[in-house]
Amino acid sequence: MADSEPAPPALKTYRGNCHCGLFVYEAQLPEIKSVAECNCSLCYKKGYLWVFPGAGDFKVVKGSEDDLTTYTLGGAATTLHRFCPTCGTPVMAFRPGSPPGKQVGLNAHAIQDLNTWDLTIIPFDGRALPPAWEEPKYTGPEPPVSEDAPADKSKIYAGSCHCGAVTLAVRSIPLDNTYPQWVKVCSCSICERMGATWIYPKASQVIINGLENCTKYLFGRKIVAKAFCKTCGVCICNMAADLSPEEYEALSDEYKGWVKTSSEFCVLNLRVLNGWDLGEIKDKIERFTGGAEVEPRYVNP
Repeated sequence: MADSEPAPPALKTYRGNCHCGLFVYEAQLPEIKSVAECNCSLCYKKGYLWVFPGAGDFKVVKGSEDDLTTYTLGGAATTLHRFCPTCGTPVMAFRPGSPPGKQVGLNAHAIQDLNTWDLTIIPFDGRALPPAWEEPKYTGPEPPVSEDAPADKSKIYAGSCHCGAVTLAVRSIPLDNTYPQWVKVCSCSICERMGATWIYPKASQVIINGLENCTKYLFGRKIVAKAFCKTCGVCICNMAADLSPEEYEALSDEYKGWVKTSSEFCVLNLRVLNGWDLGEIKDKIERFTGGAEVEPRYVNP
């Protein structure tokens, strides 16, 4: 007598959302212990961690997929990547040509109360799949040398969003495991959803072309914005809000410090750099949870 097949794993209900709450969903999935990490040009820039609900195990409970901005990627196996146009959260992707159970991919970073730092990562070599991505080229002036990035010890790193509407260059001492400055991954509600890895060069060391093509998302105290490309949704940097003198003086010393940091430094998402990989600096990346303690606390919708 043949052995009976093992019972399918029990399903849990997970709830996810973009940061501003425009789009909320529920999905039935086995307990999430592992996620797929694709290294293709777009998934890498957005820091996606993928899970795939079965056919019929995903439902929208607020908003509509039509409320999200769609960015198309791929050749014959076209993938529709969907992000919130208000807050930039990369929520999901849809692959019409994939088999049932693999058509909807959810970004685990947008799932509520899920500690993505402790999940097992299953790599997928999407970079090897055609068509090859052509990096947008930065064509502006070089950032000047500075005390933090002297001519004999620094180099120019170029980067962009995925579609090329935003390009940039940063002058920095080598971004490798000898890098002495902050390299941080933050678990606050918005940084988690953006999947960003941050460095903090002086603002003079960075030139960004195309910031007018970005949406600046203000949240919480509305003193710091996340800037992301309106077309492809890639998060570029943090920016200080344009506060009046009266609004600035009304802030606590702590929040004045946040504004000062975002004004004097370019809080830059390392994932936007082209021809370079986070693996080169992996030993310097610090997990940071302090942002999760900032008032007002974020409430999941």
